Order: sequence, then structure tokens, then C-alpha cells
Amino acid sequence: KYVGQRTPPEMEVQFVNLGVHTPFELLNGSFMPHLWVQKALYCGHQAIGICDRNTMAAYYAFQKECKNAGIKHIFGYSLTFIDKDENKVEAKVYVQTQVGLRNLLRIQKAIMVDSPDNIIQYEELLNRAAGNVLVLDKYSSYWIQQNPDTVSELLNAFEHVFYQVDLSEYKAERIDIKVLQAT
Repeated sequence: KYVGQRTPPEMEVQFVNLGVHTPFELLNGSFMPHLWVQKALYCGHQAIGICDRNTMAAYYAFQKECKNAGIKHIFGYSLTFIDKDENKVEAKVYVQTQVGLRNLLRIQKAIMVDSPDNIIQYEELLNRAAGNVLVLDKYSSYWIQQNPDTVSELLNAFEHVFYQVDLSEYKAERIDIKVLQAT
């Protein structure tokens, strides 16, 4: 695996995979960090990001592997928050600064220690926004349209706020209809 030279892409566009899930995320993870880093190197990527749900257990191994390979690591965290109207919203938080990393550690504590259902409250998320980027889930387009004031507060609190567009190949409309309608 990842031996030899890859076929050069037709267009040279910088790409960073931010959606990597490691086996430290139970029931949804895939490769160990060193395998993801090998793949990123083979593909010619300059950086790679992990975004496990409700765990930061892979961070040290991931950071070490990236450093040894000479590529940039990006820490992310998949979570669920409850907004002011008690709606559950899926999102990802990505670290941009040292302050952001400290805030992400506090987000982790709020979810895994302080919350009985592993969901962070909206106010706590806003309080820990500095130094981080928020990416709203691919299903959240309806929520975004129905909550412009809340989205505005998120835009003011976080460094940046984005909406995730899923670039998967859709093969069966009956399976993928929810994603297609949200997009």
C-alpha cells in the first residue's frame, strides 16, 4: 500500500482531509493515525486533520506521526450541541490557535464529564469558541434557515463558521435522499 509513485492529478489543487476518524472513536473509526499520515503523504497532502466524535484520545499519536512525516496536523472534534430552542445540532470544531486548543479541551470536559448525555449546551459552546472554527453538519441547512439569530451569534463567537457540503458520490436516491434534500 502506498508504494511507488501515484498518478499525478489533472489539476493541482491543495486539499486537506479534515474528516478523518480514528479507531479511538468507537464504532465509527477507521485507520490508525500512522496509516492516515502514510496515505496523506502518498497523496501529496501538506496537512491532515482528525475529527473523532467525543474523544481526543488519538491526538498525541496523531500529532507525533504528523511531526515525524513533516506534515501539519489539524485537531478537530465532532459534537452535538443543544441550541436555545432545545434543538440538537451536529457540528465539528477545528482548532486554529493555542487558545482554541485550550477551549477544545474544555469543550471535551463539558461533553464527557459534565454532561450526562454527551451533549454540550449552546452557551458553553459559545464561551469556548475563541481560537476555533465551527463547521455545521451536512444536515443542518434547515436549522440554519430557521435560526438566523443563533447563526449570527455563532458567527460572532467563532473565528469562522462553515456549512459542510458532503461530496460523496450518491448511488441510491432512496438511501441518500436526506443528504440530497439538505444540500
